[in-house]
Amino acid sequence: MNTFRIKKVTGTYSELLETYGFANFLKKIFDSLGERDSKIMIADRTTFFEVTVNTDITDEMIERVHYFSPFKYIKTKEDMDVSAYSDCYDYPLQKKWKKERNDELQRAYKEFQGKEKKEERDRQIKEIESRYDVDVAHDVYSQICTPNNFPSFDKLFGNFHHNREIFPLLVKEILAYYGENTYDSKGFEKQLKGKSFAKNITATQLYNPSQGQGLNKLKSDGLNRKNFDSSWVAETMKISGALSDMVCQLVKVGNSYDLKVAVPEYKKIGWGSKRALILAFKKYLKGNTPIKIDILDILLLTEKLVEFTAIEGKPCNVRNSVTGLHTVYQKDLGQNKAVVNIGFLQVPDFIEIGTEDEKAGWIEILEEQRQIIGSIDELGSTIQGLMWYRDFISGSDLNSFFRFSFWYGTYLSNQLSNRKYARAFTVESLNKFYMSMDTKLREVVENKGFVAVAKAIRQSTVNLQYTPKENRKYEVRYGVAQALQVKSKTPEDLAEYIGEFIATYNAETARQTEKSGQALRANVREDELTEFYSLLDKFSSKLVGAMLASYGFALSAKKQEGIEGEDISIKESEEY
Repeated sequence: MNTFRIKKVTGTYSELLETYGFANFLKKIFDSLGERDSKIMIADRTTFFEVTVNTDITDEMIERVHYFSPFKYIKTKEDMDVSAYSDCYDYPLQKKWKKERNDELQRAYKEFQGKEKKEERDRQIKEIESRYDVDVAHDVYSQICTPNNFPSFDKLFGNFHHNREIFPLLVKEILAYYGENTYDSKGFEKQLKGKSFAKNITATQLYNPSQGQGLNKLKSDGLNRKNFDSSWVAETMKISGALSDMVCQLVKVGNSYDLKVAVPEYKKIGWGSKRALILAFKKYLKGNTPIKIDILDILLLTEKLVEFTAIEGKPCNVRNSVTGLHTVYQKDLGQNKAVVNIGFLQVPDFIEIGTEDEKAGWIEILEEQRQIIGSIDELGSTIQGLMWYRDFISGSDLNSFFRFSFWYGTYLSNQLSNRKYARAFTVESLNKFYMSMDTKLREVVENKGFVAVAKAIRQSTVNLQYTPKENRKYEVRYGVAQALQVKSKTPEDLAEYIGEFIATYNAETARQTEKSGQALRANVREDELTEFYSLLDKFSSKLVGAMLASYGFALSAKKQEGIEGEDISIKESEEY
Protein backbone atom coordinates (compact mmCIF):
# COMPACT_ATOMS: atom_id res chain seq x y z
CA MET A 1 0.00 0.00 0.00
CA ASN A 2 1.72 3.20 -1.17
CA THR A 3 -0.89 5.25 -3.06
CA PHE A 4 -3.67 7.22 -1.38
CA ARG A 5 -6.44 9.54 -2.58
CA ILE A 6 -8.36 12.48 -1.16
CA LYS A 7 -11.42 13.34 -3.25
CA LYS A 8 -12.17 16.97 -4.14
CA VAL A 9 -15.65 17.79 -2.89
CA THR A 10 -16.01 21.39 -1.69
CA GLY A 11 -13.80 23.32 -4.13
CA THR A 12 -12.13 25.06 -1.15
CA TYR A 13 -8.90 24.48 0.73
CA SER A 14 -10.63 21.89 2.95
CA GLU A 15 -9.41 18.85 0.99
CA LEU A 16 -5.98 20.45 0.62
CA LEU A 17 -5.60 20.60 4.40
CA GLU A 18 -6.70 16.98 4.58
CA THR A 19 -4.10 16.03 1.97
CA TYR A 20 -1.27 17.88 3.68
CA GLY A 21 -2.28 16.48 7.06
CA PHE A 22 -2.27 12.93 5.72
CA ALA A 23 1.16 13.49 4.15
CA ASN A 24 2.35 14.71 7.59
CA PHE A 25 0.89 11.54 9.13
CA LEU A 26 2.81 9.35 6.69
CA LYS A 27 6.00 11.27 7.46
CA LYS A 28 5.52 10.60 11.18
CA ILE A 29 5.00 6.89 10.50
CA PHE A 30 8.32 6.61 8.69
CA ASP A 31 10.08 8.78 11.27
CA SER A 32 8.78 6.46 13.99
CA LEU A 33 10.21 3.48 12.11
CA GLY A 34 13.54 5.24 11.65
CA GLU A 35 13.22 5.15 7.86
CA ARG A 36 14.61 8.50 6.71
CA ASP A 37 14.80 7.65 3.01
CA SER A 38 11.04 7.64 2.42
CA LYS A 39 9.88 10.08 -0.26
CA ILE A 40 6.32 11.39 0.00
CA MET A 41 4.87 13.09 -3.06
CA ILE A 42 1.68 15.16 -3.34
CA ALA A 43 0.00 15.62 -6.72
CA ASP A 44 -3.18 17.22 -8.06
CA ARG A 45 -5.07 14.69 -10.23
CA THR A 46 -7.92 17.06 -11.23
CA THR A 47 -10.75 15.28 -9.38
CA PHE A 48 -8.69 14.19 -6.40
CA PHE A 49 -5.38 14.76 -4.64
CA GLU A 50 -2.93 11.89 -4.62
CA VAL A 51 -0.33 11.11 -1.97
CA THR A 52 2.29 8.51 -2.85
CA VAL A 53 5.26 7.09 -0.99
CA ASN A 54 8.18 5.18 -2.49
CA THR A 55 7.86 2.35 0.07
CA ASP A 56 4.97 -0.08 0.56
CA ILE A 57 3.45 0.19 4.03
CA THR A 58 2.88 -3.34 5.33
CA ASP A 59 0.95 -4.65 8.35
CA GLU A 60 4.25 -5.68 9.91
CA MET A 61 5.52 -2.09 9.65
CA ILE A 62 2.33 -0.73 11.23
CA GLU A 63 2.70 -3.05 14.22
CA ARG A 64 6.19 -1.64 14.81
CA VAL A 65 5.08 2.01 14.76
CA HIS A 66 5.56 3.74 18.13
CA TYR A 67 2.72 5.94 19.38
CA PHE A 68 2.65 9.54 18.25
CA SER A 69 -0.03 12.20 18.19
CA PRO A 70 -0.89 13.82 14.83
CA PHE A 71 -0.36 17.20 16.52
CA LYS A 72 0.67 18.71 19.86
CA TYR A 73 -1.86 19.36 22.57
CA ILE A 74 -2.43 23.07 23.30
CA LYS A 75 -2.04 24.71 26.67
CA THR A 76 -4.65 27.45 26.31
CA LYS A 77 -4.31 29.04 29.76
CA GLU A 78 -1.31 29.76 32.00
CA ASP A 79 -2.72 27.75 34.95
CA MET A 80 -3.83 24.79 32.79
CA ASP A 81 -2.51 21.40 33.97
CA VAL A 82 -0.86 19.65 31.01
CA SER A 83 1.32 17.21 32.95
CA ALA A 84 -0.47 14.26 31.31
CA TYR A 85 0.81 15.25 27.86
CA SER A 86 4.36 14.62 26.72
CA ASP A 87 4.43 17.47 24.19
CA CYS A 88 2.39 20.68 24.37
CA TYR A 89 2.16 23.98 22.62
CA ASP A 90 2.26 26.71 25.28
CA TYR A 91 -0.02 29.30 23.68
CA PRO A 92 0.09 31.96 26.47
CA LEU A 93 3.89 31.86 26.51
CA GLN A 94 4.15 31.99 22.72
CA LYS A 95 1.73 34.91 22.62
CA LYS A 96 3.85 36.77 25.19
CA TRP A 97 7.06 36.06 23.26
CA LYS A 98 5.52 37.29 20.02
CA LYS A 99 4.38 40.57 21.56
CA GLU A 100 7.77 41.19 23.20
CA ARG A 101 9.58 40.34 19.97
CA ASN A 102 7.39 42.66 17.88
CA ASP A 103 7.78 45.50 20.39
CA GLU A 104 11.58 45.16 20.21
CA LEU A 105 11.54 44.94 16.41
CA GLN A 106 9.37 48.06 16.25
CA ARG A 107 11.86 49.96 18.39
CA ALA A 108 14.75 48.78 16.20
CA TYR A 109 12.99 49.95 13.03
CA LYS A 110 12.37 53.38 14.56
CA GLU A 111 15.84 53.78 16.08
CA PHE A 112 17.82 52.72 13.01
CA GLN A 113 16.00 54.40 10.11
CA GLY A 114 17.77 55.37 6.91
CA LYS A 115 20.14 53.59 4.57
CA GLU A 116 23.25 54.56 6.52
CA LYS A 117 21.93 52.64 9.53
CA LYS A 118 20.75 49.59 7.60
CA GLU A 119 23.67 47.37 8.59
CA GLU A 120 23.17 48.02 12.30
CA ARG A 121 19.39 47.67 11.96
CA ASP A 122 19.77 44.29 10.26
CA ARG A 123 22.15 43.15 12.99
CA GLN A 124 19.71 44.23 15.71
CA ILE A 125 16.77 42.51 14.00
CA LYS A 126 18.70 39.26 13.62
CA GLU A 127 19.72 39.36 17.29
CA ILE A 128 16.15 40.07 18.47
CA GLU A 129 14.66 37.26 16.39
CA SER A 130 17.25 34.79 17.70
CA ARG A 131 16.10 35.43 21.29
CA TYR A 132 12.44 34.57 20.70
CA ASP A 133 11.55 31.06 19.59
CA VAL A 134 8.05 31.88 18.28
CA ASP A 135 6.53 28.87 16.51
CA VAL A 136 5.89 29.44 12.79
CA ALA A 137 2.38 27.99 13.27
CA HIS A 138 1.45 30.47 16.04
CA ASP A 139 -1.02 32.20 13.71
CA VAL A 140 -2.98 28.95 13.30
CA TYR A 141 -2.73 27.91 16.96
CA SER A 142 -4.26 31.28 17.88
CA GLN A 143 -7.35 30.42 15.82
CA ILE A 144 -7.63 26.86 17.16
CA CYS A 145 -7.63 28.24 20.71
CA THR A 146 -10.89 30.10 20.17
CA PRO A 147 -14.10 28.78 21.87
CA ASN A 148 -15.57 27.76 18.48
CA ASN A 149 -12.57 25.69 17.37
CA PHE A 150 -10.97 24.19 20.47
CA PRO A 151 -13.71 21.64 21.44
CA SER A 152 -13.31 19.63 18.22
CA PHE A 153 -9.51 19.84 18.52
CA ASP A 154 -9.75 18.51 22.09
CA LYS A 155 -11.94 15.57 21.06
CA LEU A 156 -9.72 14.58 18.13
CA PHE A 157 -6.57 14.76 20.22
CA GLY A 158 -8.32 12.63 22.83
CA ASN A 159 -9.08 9.94 20.25
CA PHE A 160 -5.36 9.25 20.07
CA HIS A 161 -4.25 10.12 23.60
CA HIS A 162 -6.89 7.95 25.29
CA ASN A 163 -6.40 5.01 22.92
CA ARG A 164 -2.64 4.65 22.78
CA GLU A 165 -2.87 0.90 23.40
CA ILE A 166 -4.69 0.41 20.08
CA PHE A 167 -2.57 2.88 18.12
CA PRO A 168 -1.69 0.41 15.30
CA LEU A 169 -5.43 -0.09 14.80
CA LEU A 170 -5.91 3.68 14.40
CA VAL A 171 -3.05 3.81 11.89
CA LYS A 172 -4.55 0.96 9.84
CA GLU A 173 -7.94 2.69 9.84
CA ILE A 174 -6.49 5.99 8.63
CA LEU A 175 -4.50 4.28 5.86
CA ALA A 176 -7.56 2.28 4.80
CA TYR A 177 -9.67 5.48 4.74
CA TYR A 178 -7.47 6.95 2.02
CA GLY A 179 -6.46 3.70 0.35
CA GLU A 180 -7.46 2.65 -3.15
CA ASN A 181 -9.81 -0.09 -1.92
CA THR A 182 -13.42 0.56 -0.88
CA TYR A 183 -13.51 1.87 2.68
CA ASP A 184 -15.74 0.18 5.28
CA SER A 185 -15.61 1.33 8.93
CA LYS A 186 -17.90 -1.35 10.42
CA GLY A 187 -15.09 -3.63 11.55
CA PHE A 188 -13.25 -0.74 13.15
CA GLU A 189 -16.35 0.45 14.98
CA LYS A 190 -16.88 -3.01 16.52
CA GLN A 191 -13.39 -2.89 18.01
CA LEU A 192 -14.12 0.50 19.57
CA LYS A 193 -16.98 -0.73 21.73
CA GLY A 194 -16.53 0.40 25.30
CA LYS A 195 -13.79 2.87 24.43
CA SER A 196 -13.83 6.66 24.64
CA PHE A 197 -13.78 7.66 21.00
CA ALA A 198 -15.47 10.47 19.00
CA LYS A 199 -16.34 9.07 15.57
CA ASN A 200 -18.38 11.99 14.26
CA ILE A 201 -16.98 15.49 14.64
CA THR A 202 -18.60 18.84 13.86
CA ALA A 203 -17.04 20.30 10.71
CA THR A 204 -15.27 23.40 12.04
CA GLN A 205 -15.50 26.39 9.71
CA LEU A 206 -11.79 27.22 10.06
CA TYR A 207 -10.98 24.04 8.08
CA ASN A 208 -14.31 23.76 6.23
CA PRO A 209 -15.10 27.33 5.10
CA SER A 210 -18.15 26.38 3.01
CA GLN A 211 -19.84 24.37 5.78
CA GLY A 212 -20.87 26.89 8.41
CA GLN A 213 -24.21 27.31 10.08
CA GLY A 214 -26.99 28.26 7.67
CA LEU A 215 -24.96 27.14 4.63
CA ASN A 216 -25.94 23.49 4.55
CA LYS A 217 -29.47 23.37 3.16
CA LEU A 218 -30.15 21.86 -0.25
CA LYS A 219 -32.97 24.35 -0.89
CA SER A 220 -32.84 28.04 0.02
CA ASP A 221 -36.12 28.00 1.97
CA GLY A 222 -34.66 29.11 5.29
CA LEU A 223 -31.56 28.92 7.46
CA ASN A 224 -30.49 25.77 9.22
CA ARG A 225 -28.57 26.32 12.45
CA LYS A 226 -27.22 22.76 12.42
CA ASN A 227 -23.59 22.22 11.50
CA PHE A 228 -22.27 19.44 9.30
CA ASP A 229 -20.81 16.36 10.90
CA SER A 230 -17.59 14.94 9.48
CA SER A 231 -15.35 11.91 9.83
CA TRP A 232 -12.83 11.88 12.68
CA VAL A 233 -10.15 10.83 10.19
CA ALA A 234 -10.76 13.76 7.83
CA GLU A 235 -11.00 16.37 10.61
CA THR A 236 -7.84 15.07 12.31
CA MET A 237 -5.89 15.36 9.07
CA LYS A 238 -7.27 18.87 8.44
CA ILE A 239 -5.97 20.11 11.79
CA SER A 240 -2.53 18.65 11.05
CA GLY A 241 -2.59 20.19 7.56
CA ALA A 242 -3.65 23.56 8.94
CA LEU A 243 -0.77 23.61 11.42
CA SER A 244 1.75 22.85 8.69
CA ASP A 245 0.38 24.73 5.66
CA MET A 246 -2.31 27.25 6.63
CA VAL A 247 -1.62 30.99 6.89
CA CYS A 248 -3.76 33.24 9.12
CA GLN A 249 -3.22 36.99 8.75
CA LEU A 250 -4.85 39.98 10.33
CA VAL A 251 -6.56 42.41 7.97
CA LYS A 252 -6.85 45.96 9.24
CA VAL A 253 -10.28 47.47 8.60
CA GLY A 254 -10.84 50.77 10.40
CA ASN A 255 -10.10 50.19 14.07
CA SER A 256 -10.71 46.44 14.02
CA TYR A 257 -9.07 43.38 12.48
CA ASP A 258 -10.66 40.81 10.20
CA LEU A 259 -8.96 37.52 9.32
CA LYS A 260 -7.53 36.31 6.02
CA VAL A 261 -6.83 32.59 5.72
CA ALA A 262 -4.71 31.23 2.87
CA VAL A 263 -3.52 27.75 1.84
CA PRO A 264 -1.17 27.09 -1.12
CA GLU A 265 -2.23 24.57 -3.77
CA TYR A 266 0.51 22.51 -5.42
CA LYS A 267 0.41 20.63 -8.72
CA LYS A 268 3.16 18.22 -7.77
CA ILE A 269 5.64 18.53 -4.93
CA GLY A 270 7.60 16.47 -2.43
CA TRP A 271 6.83 16.72 1.28
CA GLY A 272 10.27 18.14 2.08
CA SER A 273 10.12 20.79 -0.65
CA LYS A 274 6.62 21.79 0.42
CA ARG A 275 7.74 22.16 4.02
CA ALA A 276 10.75 24.29 3.11
CA LEU A 277 8.65 26.53 0.85
CA ILE A 278 5.90 27.21 3.40
CA LEU A 279 8.45 28.00 6.12
CA ALA A 280 10.23 30.48 3.86
CA PHE A 281 6.89 31.99 2.81
CA LYS A 282 5.51 32.44 6.33
CA LYS A 283 8.74 33.95 7.65
CA TYR A 284 8.13 37.28 5.87
CA LEU A 285 4.34 37.56 6.14
CA LYS A 286 2.66 40.43 7.97
CA GLY A 287 -0.86 41.64 8.50
CA ASN A 288 -2.11 44.30 6.10
CA THR A 289 -5.16 45.84 4.43
CA PRO A 290 -7.60 43.72 2.30
CA ILE A 291 -6.32 44.22 -1.26
CA LYS A 292 -2.65 44.67 -0.36
CA ILE A 293 -2.62 41.43 1.61
CA ASP A 294 -3.72 39.54 -1.51
CA ILE A 295 -1.08 41.18 -3.68
CA LEU A 296 1.80 40.90 -1.22
CA ASP A 297 0.99 37.26 -0.44
CA ILE A 298 0.98 36.15 -4.07
CA LEU A 299 4.11 38.20 -4.86
CA LEU A 300 5.96 36.72 -1.89
CA LEU A 301 4.84 33.16 -2.68
CA THR A 302 5.95 33.62 -6.29
CA GLU A 303 9.31 35.07 -5.21
CA LYS A 304 9.94 32.08 -2.93
CA LEU A 305 8.91 29.72 -5.73
CA VAL A 306 11.51 31.31 -7.99
CA GLU A 307 14.17 30.98 -5.28
CA PHE A 308 13.35 27.29 -4.82
CA THR A 309 13.21 26.49 -8.54
CA ALA A 310 16.09 24.25 -9.63
CA ILE A 311 17.85 25.10 -12.90
CA GLU A 312 17.63 21.97 -15.07
CA GLY A 313 18.79 23.23 -18.46
CA LYS A 314 15.37 23.97 -19.89
CA PRO A 315 12.81 26.71 -19.10
CA CYS A 316 10.54 25.89 -16.17
CA ASN A 317 7.27 27.70 -15.47
CA VAL A 318 6.77 28.26 -11.74
CA ARG A 319 3.08 27.40 -12.07
CA ASN A 320 4.08 23.83 -12.90
CA SER A 321 4.64 23.27 -9.18
CA VAL A 322 2.27 25.69 -7.42
CA THR A 323 -1.10 26.82 -8.76
CA GLY A 324 -1.82 29.57 -6.25
CA LEU A 325 -3.46 30.38 -2.92
CA HIS A 326 -6.93 29.36 -1.76
CA THR A 327 -8.21 32.23 0.38
CA VAL A 328 -11.04 32.83 2.84
CA TYR A 329 -11.97 36.21 4.30
CA GLN A 330 -13.57 36.17 7.76
CA LYS A 331 -15.32 39.26 9.07
CA ASP A 332 -14.86 40.07 12.75
CA LEU A 333 -18.27 40.17 14.46
CA GLY A 334 -16.98 40.61 17.98
CA GLN A 335 -17.20 37.21 19.66
CA ASN A 336 -17.19 35.30 16.37
CA LYS A 337 -15.98 35.60 12.78
CA ALA A 338 -18.12 34.99 9.69
CA VAL A 339 -16.93 33.84 6.26
CA VAL A 340 -17.79 36.57 3.75
CA ASN A 341 -15.59 35.58 0.80
CA ILE A 342 -14.02 32.42 -0.57
CA GLY A 343 -11.53 32.96 -3.39
CA PHE A 344 -8.43 31.80 -5.22
CA LEU A 345 -5.33 33.79 -6.17
CA GLN A 346 -3.33 32.31 -9.01
CA VAL A 347 0.42 32.34 -9.29
CA PRO A 348 1.30 34.29 -12.49
CA ASP A 349 1.81 32.04 -15.52
CA PHE A 350 4.37 34.22 -17.32
CA ILE A 351 7.40 33.46 -15.14
CA GLU A 352 9.70 30.96 -16.83
CA ILE A 353 13.20 30.24 -15.58
CA GLY A 354 15.93 28.49 -17.53
CA THR A 355 19.13 30.13 -16.28
CA GLU A 356 20.56 31.52 -13.06
CA ASP A 357 20.46 35.03 -14.57
CA GLU A 358 16.73 34.70 -15.28
CA LYS A 359 16.19 33.45 -11.76
CA ALA A 360 18.06 36.40 -10.23
CA GLY A 361 16.23 38.80 -12.56
CA TRP A 362 12.78 37.63 -11.49
CA ILE A 363 13.70 37.76 -7.80
CA GLU A 364 14.80 41.38 -8.30
CA ILE A 365 11.59 42.23 -10.17
CA LEU A 366 9.28 40.62 -7.60
CA GLU A 367 11.15 42.15 -4.66
CA GLU A 368 10.92 45.63 -6.18
CA GLN A 369 7.21 45.28 -6.90
CA ARG A 370 6.59 44.01 -3.35
CA GLN A 371 8.30 47.12 -1.97
CA ILE A 372 6.30 49.42 -4.26
CA ILE A 373 2.94 47.86 -3.37
CA GLY A 374 3.91 47.81 0.31
CA SER A 375 4.52 51.57 0.26
CA ILE A 376 0.99 52.39 -1.02
CA ASP A 377 -1.63 53.21 1.60
CA GLU A 378 -4.88 51.42 0.74
CA LEU A 379 -7.50 54.15 0.94
CA GLY A 380 -9.64 56.31 -1.33
CA SER A 381 -8.41 56.48 -4.91
CA THR A 382 -5.57 54.02 -4.34
CA ILE A 383 -8.03 51.11 -4.04
CA GLN A 384 -8.73 51.08 -7.79
CA GLY A 385 -5.03 51.14 -8.63
CA LEU A 386 -4.33 48.25 -6.27
CA MET A 387 -7.25 46.30 -7.74
CA TRP A 388 -5.73 46.69 -11.24
CA TYR A 389 -2.42 45.39 -9.95
CA ARG A 390 -4.13 42.43 -8.22
CA ASP A 391 -5.93 41.58 -11.47
CA PHE A 392 -2.57 41.67 -13.23
CA ILE A 393 -0.56 39.51 -10.83
CA SER A 394 -3.27 36.93 -10.13
CA GLY A 395 -4.81 36.88 -13.62
CA SER A 396 -1.53 37.27 -15.57
CA ASP A 397 -3.25 40.12 -17.40
CA LEU A 398 -0.74 42.58 -18.91
CA ASN A 399 -3.54 45.03 -19.79
CA SER A 400 -4.29 45.39 -16.08
CA PHE A 401 -0.63 46.22 -15.47
CA PHE A 402 -0.91 48.91 -18.17
CA ARG A 403 -3.91 50.41 -16.34
CA PHE A 404 -1.91 50.27 -13.12
CA SER A 405 1.04 52.00 -14.86
CA PHE A 406 -1.11 54.98 -15.92
CA TRP A 407 -2.55 55.21 -12.42
CA TYR A 408 0.79 54.80 -10.63
CA GLY A 409 2.42 57.56 -12.66
CA THR A 410 -0.26 59.97 -11.44
CA TYR A 411 -0.11 58.61 -7.88
CA LEU A 412 3.67 58.89 -7.70
CA SER A 413 3.62 62.44 -9.02
CA ASN A 414 0.92 63.49 -6.52
CA GLN A 415 2.73 61.88 -3.59
CA LEU A 416 5.98 63.64 -4.43
CA SER A 417 4.32 67.01 -4.99
CA ASN A 418 2.71 66.65 -1.52
CA ARG A 419 6.14 65.73 -0.07
CA LYS A 420 5.04 62.21 0.83
CA TYR A 421 7.10 59.07 0.39
CA ALA A 422 6.58 56.98 -2.73
CA ARG A 423 8.85 54.47 -4.41
CA ALA A 424 9.42 54.51 -8.17
CA PHE A 425 10.10 51.49 -10.39
CA THR A 426 13.69 51.19 -11.62
CA VAL A 427 14.35 51.34 -15.35
CA GLU A 428 16.60 48.29 -15.16
CA SER A 429 13.92 46.22 -13.43
CA LEU A 430 11.27 47.32 -15.94
CA ASN A 431 13.56 46.22 -18.79
CA LYS A 432 13.84 42.72 -17.30
CA PHE A 433 10.12 42.65 -16.52
CA TYR A 434 8.80 43.57 -19.96
CA MET A 435 11.34 41.44 -21.84
CA SER A 436 10.53 38.44 -19.65
CA MET A 437 6.78 39.00 -19.89
CA ASP A 438 6.67 39.01 -23.69
CA THR A 439 9.65 38.76 -26.02
CA LYS A 440 7.81 40.93 -28.58
CA LEU A 441 8.06 43.86 -26.16
CA ARG A 442 11.84 43.82 -26.51
CA GLU A 443 11.41 45.81 -29.72
CA VAL A 444 9.64 48.58 -27.78
CA VAL A 445 12.08 48.58 -24.86
CA GLU A 446 15.14 48.72 -27.12
CA ASN A 447 13.74 51.25 -29.60
CA LYS A 448 16.05 54.29 -29.45
CA GLY A 449 13.16 56.66 -29.93
CA PHE A 450 11.15 55.08 -27.11
CA VAL A 451 14.18 55.24 -24.79
CA ALA A 452 14.74 58.93 -25.62
CA VAL A 453 11.08 59.94 -25.18
CA ALA A 454 10.74 58.00 -21.90
CA LYS A 455 13.90 59.65 -20.62
CA ALA A 456 12.54 63.08 -21.56
CA ILE A 457 9.34 62.38 -19.62
CA ARG A 458 11.38 61.13 -16.67
CA GLN A 459 13.59 64.23 -16.65
CA SER A 460 10.51 66.46 -16.78
CA THR A 461 8.66 64.71 -13.94
CA VAL A 462 10.01 62.31 -11.28
CA ASN A 463 13.69 63.22 -11.64
CA LEU A 464 12.81 66.83 -10.91
CA GLN A 465 10.37 65.95 -8.14
CA TYR A 466 13.03 63.93 -6.34
CA THR A 467 15.36 66.95 -6.69
CA PRO A 468 15.18 69.73 -4.04
CA LYS A 469 13.39 72.82 -5.39
CA GLU A 470 16.42 75.04 -4.97
CA ASN A 471 18.44 72.74 -7.25
CA ARG A 472 15.90 72.44 -10.05
CA LYS A 473 16.82 74.00 -13.40
CA TYR A 474 13.53 73.18 -15.12
CA GLU A 475 9.83 73.35 -14.26
CA VAL A 476 8.11 70.10 -13.31
CA ARG A 477 5.59 68.98 -15.94
CA TYR A 478 2.49 67.83 -14.06
CA GLY A 479 -0.39 65.82 -15.51
CA VAL A 480 1.74 63.82 -17.95
CA ALA A 481 0.48 60.41 -16.80
CA GLN A 482 -3.18 61.47 -17.18
CA ALA A 483 -2.46 63.00 -20.59
CA LEU A 484 -0.74 59.81 -21.77
CA GLN A 485 -3.75 57.74 -20.74
CA VAL A 486 -6.18 60.01 -22.58
CA LYS A 487 -4.03 60.45 -25.71
CA SER A 488 -3.18 56.74 -26.00
CA LYS A 489 -6.66 55.88 -27.24
CA THR A 490 -5.56 56.40 -30.86
CA PRO A 491 -2.12 56.40 -32.58
CA GLU A 492 -2.78 59.82 -34.05
CA ASP A 493 -3.55 61.43 -30.67
CA LEU A 494 -0.53 59.85 -29.01
CA ALA A 495 1.81 60.90 -31.84
CA GLU A 496 0.49 64.46 -31.71
CA TYR A 497 0.84 64.67 -27.91
CA ILE A 498 4.39 63.28 -27.89
CA GLY A 499 5.37 65.64 -30.72
CA GLU A 500 4.13 68.66 -28.75
CA PHE A 501 5.68 67.40 -25.50
CA ILE A 502 9.12 66.90 -27.08
CA ALA A 503 8.97 70.26 -28.85
CA THR A 504 8.40 71.99 -25.50
CA TYR A 505 11.04 69.80 -23.83
CA ASN A 506 13.68 70.64 -26.46
CA ALA A 507 12.85 74.34 -26.27
CA GLU A 508 13.26 74.36 -22.47
CA THR A 509 16.53 72.46 -22.79
CA ALA A 510 17.88 74.95 -25.35
CA ARG A 511 16.92 77.99 -23.24
CA GLN A 512 18.63 76.58 -20.13
CA THR A 513 21.73 75.66 -22.15
CA GLU A 514 21.93 79.21 -23.51
CA LYS A 515 21.37 80.64 -20.04
CA SER A 516 23.93 78.51 -18.16
CA GLY A 517 26.38 77.93 -20.96
CA GLN A 518 26.33 74.16 -20.50
CA ALA A 519 24.08 71.33 -21.68
CA LEU A 520 22.36 69.93 -18.59
CA ARG A 521 20.29 67.41 -20.55
CA ALA A 522 20.18 66.15 -24.11
CA ASN A 523 17.57 67.07 -26.70
CA VAL A 524 15.42 64.37 -28.30
CA ARG A 525 16.69 64.24 -31.89
CA GLU A 526 14.45 64.17 -34.96
CA ASP A 527 15.64 60.68 -35.94
CA GLU A 528 14.81 59.39 -32.45
CA LEU A 529 11.32 60.85 -32.68
CA THR A 530 10.89 59.19 -36.09
CA GLU A 531 11.93 55.84 -34.61
CA PHE A 532 9.40 56.28 -31.81
CA TYR A 533 6.59 56.98 -34.30
CA SER A 534 7.47 53.75 -36.11
CA LEU A 535 6.36 51.80 -33.03
CA LEU A 536 2.81 53.08 -33.51
CA ASP A 537 2.68 51.26 -36.83
CA LYS A 538 3.49 47.91 -35.16
CA PHE A 539 2.00 48.11 -31.66
CA SER A 540 -1.24 49.43 -30.21
CA SER A 541 -1.14 53.02 -28.99
CA LYS A 542 -2.48 51.91 -25.59
CA LEU A 543 0.45 49.52 -25.15
CA VAL A 544 3.05 52.12 -26.17
CA GLY A 545 1.39 54.80 -24.02
CA ALA A 546 1.24 52.55 -20.98
CA MET A 547 4.87 51.55 -21.34
CA LEU A 548 5.80 55.22 -21.66
CA ALA A 549 3.90 55.87 -18.42
CA SER A 550 5.78 53.10 -16.59
CA TYR A 551 9.23 54.12 -17.94
CA GLY A 552 8.51 57.85 -17.79
CA PHE A 553 7.90 57.66 -14.05
CA ALA A 554 10.74 55.27 -13.21
CA LEU A 555 14.25 55.99 -11.99
CA SER A 556 17.63 54.50 -12.76
CA ALA A 557 18.88 52.08 -10.13
CA LYS A 558 21.68 54.54 -9.23
CA LYS A 559 19.20 57.38 -8.74
CA GLN A 560 16.92 55.13 -6.65
CA GLU A 561 19.79 54.19 -4.33
CA GLY A 562 20.36 57.84 -3.50
CA ILE A 563 16.81 58.33 -2.24
CA GLU A 564 16.17 57.70 1.42
CA GLY A 565 12.79 56.09 1.93
CA GLU A 566 10.71 55.02 4.87
CA ASP A 567 11.09 51.65 6.52
CA ILE A 568 7.91 49.63 6.57
CA SER A 569 7.92 48.24 10.09
CA ILE A 570 5.80 45.52 11.65
CA LYS A 571 2.20 46.58 12.20
CA GLU A 572 0.28 43.77 13.80
CA SER A 573 -2.47 43.50 16.37
CA GLU A 574 -1.64 42.01 19.76
CA GLU A 575 -4.57 39.61 19.33
CA TYR A 576 -2.24 36.75 18.38
